[in-house]
Amino acid sequence: MPEIGQHIEMTGELAEVVKHLYCINTADDFQTVTQHLSPSLEIILVFNLGTPVRISFGDQRFEEKKIEKLGVIGPLKKMLNYEVLPTTDLIVVSFNPNGFYRLFQIPLDQMQHEAVHDPDELLGISGFMELWQMLKTLPNRQSQVDLLIEYGNNFIKEADTESEPLLEGMHDLQNTFNQPSKAIAVDTDLSTRTIQMRFQKYLGFSTRELTRFLRFRQVIAFIQKQEHSVDWLAVVDEFGYHDQSHLIKDFRHYLSTTPRKFVQDFLGKEFCVSKPSQSDLH
Repeated sequence: MPEIGQHIEMTGELAEVVKHLYCINTADDFQTVTQHLSPSLEIILVFNLGTPVRISFGDQRFEEKKIEKLGVIGPLKKMLNYEVLPTTDLIVVSFNPNGFYRLFQIPLDQMQHEAVHDPDELLGISGFMELWQMLKTLPNRQSQVDLLIEYGNNFIKEADTESEPLLEGMHDLQNTFNQPSKAIAVDTDLSTRTIQMRFQKYLGFSTRELTRFLRFRQVIAFIQKQEHSVDWLAVVDEFGYHDQSHLIKDFRHYLSTTPRKFVQDFLGKEFCVSKPSQSDLH
């Protein structure tokens, strides 16, 4: 299925914080679709300038969760489902690891993962609603993007020195599935418990969650490249799962489905993976 949105990459210092913007704008006669975003462990900030957007996680139905004007979601540990309607007008800010903390200075272990947060309530201010109102009056997407970049550059904070070894440890993982906490603890002369607490504070997840996710992300990428039927035993062997039940457990955890139903119901349809960047976890 062709993409219904546009990615806008960041440059300069802001690229250390924001991975990209993802913009969706649909016409009056657009046919409603439900999109499914694969887990990414990222945090997103949504500016909704159009029709309210209903969301859900995993296999939940659309109910009370929606984004009226503003919303912070994440870290995304479950599949995010969102409804794209006629006259949808969204700008989604996707943060790099530690990027949300650098902009908001909010410990991520204080945030609920499967919830929509009002950014002004998180910070105890009204600045984001004022920014939303300014975006709403601008004549085109480029001027809106320029304003967001200006705001981002004005409010970006230097990275805490405590977080730097965490980011280095994440990149050092590469294609291995070892937990980095012990190695980081040795390099920094800190306890593994301290490293784990810092992961939760700055990034919003544990090293165990990270290594599990990195493997699953590679599994999804592998499946998406298959031209014919998927050899599930080969997947189990290639990515170090104990057996097929172990693989199924991960699919249920992240996507609330089984591997075969994923291929049948999602693959090649309205399922998307967050676009990687140079600062992504590769």
